[in-house]
Amino acid sequence: MGGLEVRWPKYQPMESTLRLVGSKIKWRPAQRHLVQLVIATGGLLLTVWLYLNLAPALPSSSYSSSSPSIMDQAIQKHNQTQCIDFDPAPVSEKLHSTIKLEKHTYNNEDISEFVCSIMNHDMNLTAKLDCSAFIDSRYGHLRPSPSASPPIQYYFALDLYQAMHIILPLMGTIIETMRYLGPEYCALSIVEGRSTDGTYAILAGLKTELAAMGVPYFLSRSYLDPKASGENRITALSHLRNLALEPLIEEGKKKNGRLSANPTILFINDIVLCPEDILELLHQRVLQSATMTCAFDWNANGGSFYDSWVSRSMSGNLFFEVTHDSQHWLADDMFFDHPDSASRWDHSLPIQVYSCWGGMVTLDAAPFIEGKVRFRSSEKDECYMGEPMTLAKDLWRQGLGKVLAVPSVNVAYEYDRARDAKDKRGYVDKIVGHTQYSKEEEMVKWQKTPPPQVKCMPVFGRQWWTTPV
Repeated sequence: MGGLEVRWPKYQPMESTLRLVGSKIKWRPAQRHLVQLVIATGGLLLTVWLYLNLAPALPSSSYSSSSPSIMDQAIQKHNQTQCIDFDPAPVSEKLHSTIKLEKHTYNNEDISEFVCSIMNHDMNLTAKLDCSAFIDSRYGHLRPSPSASPPIQYYFALDLYQAMHIILPLMGTIIETMRYLGPEYCALSIVEGRSTDGTYAILAGLKTELAAMGVPYFLSRSYLDPKASGENRITALSHLRNLALEPLIEEGKKKNGRLSANPTILFINDIVLCPEDILELLHQRVLQSATMTCAFDWNANGGSFYDSWVSRSMSGNLFFEVTHDSQHWLADDMFFDHPDSASRWDHSLPIQVYSCWGGMVTLDAAPFIEGKVRFRSSEKDECYMGEPMTLAKDLWRQGLGKVLAVPSVNVAYEYDRARDAKDKRGYVDKIVGHTQYSKEEEMVKWQKTPPPQVKCMPVFGRQWWTTPV
């Protein structure tokens, strides 16, 4: 495994000493003054030249420290951007014309155009989604108060592989969300793995644009393949997720780091989504004081919930029943054995669950920074489960079982599936703005203890009950 982290070198001031050698030479007073004037003028000009040419390389630290913050090392601010007034329409058309080709190469000009299309993203062009044209005042409280030394409040984390086909709506949505929240309060960490479709080149190309926004950006590569022969898939996925969190955890250990007192992690899969999907998850985490909030990701036609393998309700069972022959024909009967959750589902209200993921989550960063939890695979003699379930299990062990699934946030992994999910399951603004959506009923009555038992399901055809913590 190899990695490249985007860091900026610490600027070391240069010192120059100009000396006149020739102690045996005797100068007249006028000549001596003239020489001193020339030396002084030269020194002044040298100082001005050093300032104009090297000052921009200084790290933009808000704190005085002998060891600059990793967040400061990850950003060099620029005032210029190459993407002003760029029209993303031709790039979107080109992407859709080549999206089904098995192999397609992109040159440097293509990469630059993709970068600018992300910075000027239009969801109607790329994904044909009817995302809200404006962001509701519902989310105004998520924007931190202006600060002379803005702390990092939101830490976006992604693991991406061969994501070229959805990189425009994915990264464009993240950029748009950052602009709303305040770029100076956001950081972005991406672990890219083994892509051959141009994904890494585009992500690297975003460096200058993110720097112009003031966003610390950490980009690394890993050649670990979770699907490789002999590789434990969940162990590999856990490692990649933890790798994306390394800059956050390192920063959290610093005495004068740039993190806020209560930062939030936003872990996002390679999905197609709207900005309000991200904001609604953040809103629910703050509103409900949740440790973790999850979206709902969907299969084709919005017909069945995708992340059923790692999601468990407060009955300890799957969100819907998967028969022992691995069939999903009961997928419409969500939360079938927990009446309170089923009722909330029918009204698209947030639901406390034992575990979830759904393509995108928000997480309280503190347990990770403090070393209380991490992404991990199952231990020996423990039920074999996905890393979202082991994470939930460890949160419940710590008394942090405020895990919330949010039915108003519906996403998917392809363009057509995302459109199907939004059309069938609903857009955030239409759900929360509906007269039947009760803000009073929206509040969850938290259950402090986990279910007595939780369904263990290494594969869909093998199921049994096990201990929850």
